[in-house]
Amino acid sequence: MNWELITIIAQIATGIATFAAAIFLATQLRQQHNDSEREILYTHQGLYQDLWDWVKDPQFADVWHRGNTDYASLDGYEETQYRTWSQLNLNLTATNFRAGHEGLDRGVDSRIKAQLAIRWSQRPGQAAYYEKYGRSHTYDPALRTILDEVFLETQGRVIQS
Repeated sequence: MNWELITIIAQIATGIATFAAAIFLATQLRQQHNDSEREILYTHQGLYQDLWDWVKDPQFADVWHRGNTDYASLDGYEETQYRTWSQLNLNLTATNFRAGHEGLDRGVDSRIKAQLAIRWSQRPGQAAYYEKYGRSHTYDPALRTILDEVFLETQGRVIQS
């Protein structure tokens, strides 16, 4: 029996099996990544829905409306409520940004920038919150740059910090 030939065949078979196992593991990792991504999106959507449930609450709806239109009109407790809601909303935006959901969407370069430009134009109190408190809690420099650009675009001035 030719032991050298058997050794070569065994090495080839081992190489093929190793390659097949690597391909299998790569597909499993890709599937796990997709599952994790989907879970992040579901969790994000649930948390976002929770924020909007606050707005529907009669105890908070008036505070939210006044805070959006005239942030300075809120008293101490109301400002705390509105700040809490705004910070949670900004945290969700930051999570969305870090998860990589910032790509092209319907022809815009920055989905977050486009969404916030509309939101801060219609609700200047959210921009006022960002200037007064939110900017200092936006730790990602790339996201802060986007938010600062939106502030300048919607409020017509740079952040006073």
